Amino acid sequence: MLANRPYAISIAGFDPSAGAGILADVKCFEQHQVYGFGICSALTVQTDKEFLKNNWLNSSQIIEQLEPLIAKFKVLTCKIGLIKDVSVLLDVVCFLRSKSPDLKIIVDPVLKASSGYDFHDWTNGMEILSPVLKQIDLITPNYNEMLSLGGQTTDASSIARLWANYCPVLLKGGHSITTLGTDYLYEEDGIYEFTPRVNEIHQKHGSGCVLSAAIAANLALGHSLKQACGNAKLYIENFLNSNNTLLGYHSL
Repeated sequence: MLANRPYAISIAGFDPSAGAGILADVKCFEQHQVYGFGICSALTVQTDKEFLKNNWLNSSQIIEQLEPLIAKFKVLTCKIGLIKDVSVLLDVVCFLRSKSPDLKIIVDPVLKASSGYDFHDWTNGMEILSPVLKQIDLITPNYNEMLSLGGQTTDASSIARLWANYCPVLLKGGHSITTLGTDYLYEEDGIYEFTPRVNEIHQKHGSGCVLSAAIAANLALGHSLKQACGNAKLYIENFLNSNNTLLGYHSL
């Protein structure tokens, strides 16, 4: 007998601290009353403050985990976080699209750990990611990630506008110099602004993971992309201010 809740999948790294990655995502799904599956893309060695190392899984190992779940369950959304490289990402996205054409796919491009550990240097982001962007429903970079992906461009907004011709872009404002904390959703037909409700926040390990997971959960619940991003904004603010440590508490 299948559950009455909608199904969502997180493809992400396994963080033993449970602040980020698949453990954090599944906790977020549960709070939204969405049943969450977790697919491991990397085994990491880390705490909330320190990233030591990681062991990547290749595309066949990730797809092998996905196959029986996609075959049995009607999964509505998939969030993809930490992943080895663009080649693996493209393999996984193509597999998902072949098996479930209506699946909503969100990519959270994790280029660097909050502790400073560098995962990727995708400086020619548009060139290497365009085959992926054409097949997904949202990408969620922060300002620093957008600038890195844009190569020589120094204006994150202009990059996001360009990328929105391929797929919607949620430009997260946590690192913005001019509009700190304000997120912008770029779509082909317009730009939507999500301003913060709170003046101060307590920084959290894994906040980017949690935001994208909250969007995936809201999409699985049937909300539009704009509403899902707005609801996720409220969720992440509660998460950030749930305590004054780096490990947040999940609550809706």
